[in-house]
Amino acid sequence: MPDDPHNPAQLDTLRGEIDAIDAELLPAFIRRMRTAEQIADFKLAANVPVSRPGREHIILDKIRASVPTEFADDAVRFFRTIIAISCSRQRIRILSTKLDRRVALCGIKHCGKSCLGIALAKALNVPFFDTDELLEADAGKPVRALYKEVGETRFRELEAETVRGFVASASQRAVVALGGGVVSNPFLTPDDLHALGLIVWMDVPVPTAFERMAREGFPPFLADKADPFGEFNRICDARRPVFRAAADAVLELPQVLPVEEAVDRMLTVLETKVNSK
Repeated sequence: MPDDPHNPAQLDTLRGEIDAIDAELLPAFIRRMRTAEQIADFKLAANVPVSRPGREHIILDKIRASVPTEFADDAVRFFRTIIAISCSRQRIRILSTKLDRRVALCGIKHCGKSCLGIALAKALNVPFFDTDELLEADAGKPVRALYKEVGETRFRELEAETVRGFVASASQRAVVALGGGVVSNPFLTPDDLHALGLIVWMDVPVPTAFERMAREGFPPFLADKADPFGEFNRICDARRPVFRAAADAVLELPQVLPVEEAVDRMLTVLETKVNSK
């Protein structure tokens, strides 16, 4: 029977064919992921990096040459995604063995620490914490209300107490998002910061963070300023050297990325750090 775009039964048949093809692809995908994890064990033993850009190019060139021209670009995009997922699984497997410290994410307010931290903790299968949330639990009120009520000096004292309490009680395998002022808190020593774990500075453009903040409403330290962006930019400029000095590694995020891609980049940063020991 010729194709009839107005025939619902024929459309259902074609959809059934797609489902059957997907059912054939899935076991191959799982087998590839299992094999990737086995490769990770070899790389772990040899202390070699996961990524080999030259090999990826070879694979993609072979794929491009093996399919009809009309599908070449889509096939390369499809397999590039599979390769990226395989590399992430390898990094997770390596980090599950070699990463023996908490990962502490620092950066300016609204740089994405909590969003990325939650996704990273899920990928690594470890708990996630946020020092602002811990401080709120200790104080019994939101951090913005606490800051406004007690002032900056007392706020930083309470924040330091919360951070030290977290260090004393939390598992060594965890991801923690640090409040924007934690690494510059005058009541925390370098030893206190080191005890938090492997500190990764999430370096994002100031306008990106400011735009996110503006959508939620300005915090107390900006709410009464005639030029909130100028003041925020000044604070960020002052903290950049502090973040750089405190950080064990840096994740540069010059543009807004999907969370999955940002996690992949973070895994690469962590893998590079643990392999450099």
